[in-house]
Amino acid sequence: MTRAPNWSETEFETLISSPHLSSQQLADFLPQRTNGAVEVVRQGLHSYHTGGNTSMLSKMMLQRLDTKHDTVTCPICNTQF
Repeated sequence: MTRAPNWSETEFETLISSPHLSSQQLADFLPQRTNGAVEVVRQGLHSYHTGGNTSMLSKMMLQRLDTKHDTVTCPICNTQF
């Protein structure tokens, strides 16, 4: 089994702009991502806005969240941050 490539900015933008889609729907739309991989990143988003462990998010993801000017909706709890 080979490791999937790092998430691209485009994939991450798709994920954060689609909180209404299920993890499986996103995995179907992002062919290099599994349902489990999407769920891990979604949990990372939740941890990010609640001040928890964000080790599951890449540097690119964290940097993007730190500099994002638009509102992000948490796919876990629907909180906007």
